[in-house]
Amino acid sequence: MKKIKIKDIEIKNKLLNQKGMALLTTLIFVFILVTFAVALLTMTSNDSKLSTLQRESTRAFYLAETGIEKAIWYLNSSEDNPDGLDFMGPLDGGTATELYDVVFSYDSGPPEVKTLISIGKVIEGGEYNKGTRKIEVKLKKGVAPSGGLSYSHAIFTNGDMNINGGVSVSGNIHSNANLTVSSTEVFNLENGVATASGTNNFGDGGQPEQDYPTIAWNYFKDLAERGEDGGHYYDGDYTFDVSGTNLTGIHFIEGDVVIKTDITLTNAAIFATGTITVLGNGDVTLGNDLAVHPLALVAEGNITIGGSVHGEGIIQTEAEFTNNGNVNIQEGAIYAELGVFNGGGGVAFNVYYGTALADIVVPGTGIPVWVKISWRETY
Repeated sequence: MKKIKIKDIEIKNKLLNQKGMALLTTLIFVFILVTFAVALLTMTSNDSKLSTLQRESTRAFYLAETGIEKAIWYLNSSEDNPDGLDFMGPLDGGTATELYDVVFSYDSGPPEVKTLISIGKVIEGGEYNKGTRKIEVKLKKGVAPSGGLSYSHAIFTNGDMNINGGVSVSGNIHSNANLTVSSTEVFNLENGVATASGTNNFGDGGQPEQDYPTIAWNYFKDLAERGEDGGHYYDGDYTFDVSGTNLTGIHFIEGDVVIKTDITLTNAAIFATGTITVLGNGDVTLGNDLAVHPLALVAEGNITIGGSVHGEGIIQTEAEFTNNGNVNIQEGAIYAELGVFNGGGGVAFNVYYGTALADIVVPGTGIPVWVKISWRETY
């Protein structure tokens, strides 16, 4: 029994012996601290990397945006751009470490669309401090108002101007291309000069090109659709064949217009996305107050006069104007991309410039520009 008691005491003593536990506890505690420290350092390092990447990515994005805005400005406004709206890049800028590159592409449409892709880059040599972003913008032709632009000539053609026979004009005439008078002895030009940017057999050639007022078609379409001042929108070709028709406001035709009887425009205008043709029996009286409603007949396609047009207002086409009838603009102007102005032999052509037009900035007209129609970031 005594031996059993001694053994029990020895076992009890061994169990109560705490030598070495303090060291073990210390080692476990140190291990936990080291683990937390490593985890904290790893998290801090990752957060720093992510923060740097986000910062440089943001800078790259704004560089790409800068490239887009610089390209649009260069297309529309820069005096250092010899190609104007036809500029096709490339365009770049920035520094060796923060830069943008813009490339251009073009689709003739219709509608005409120019695409810009701008890549912004941040390159500073580190493993993580770099970023690249890409933005794509599509542009289409639009019109921007210009306070310095007015109808300042009796006749203006953006392309060639041909004057044949007994034509009489009071006011300045100008062609941004070539001006040819077939019979100089019967062409009567009063109170003005004849100039051209190309050749000119009746005056000064080689003159600077001048801004040609561009029509903002959607502006006038919107007015017609709202029916303001008696205007009307026509979805398709239209023929004016009711004698004595008196129009007011904007009449916008999505297509061709034929005028085969007598009509009167009283502070009114006809806009055609196609052609305007005045047939032999057509007689158009323009009764416009130039200060209120200067535009009268406007077409994207050809304007051909076989009948009679007379009165006050501006006639304008983005294509060719041809007179084979009788035109007598008592106060107004004629603007065309190309012009064939015939007179004599039963055909009459007389234009007297409305001097009030020189001081009028016509709403819905301006200079052509590229405008954004879409924006997206690409990857």
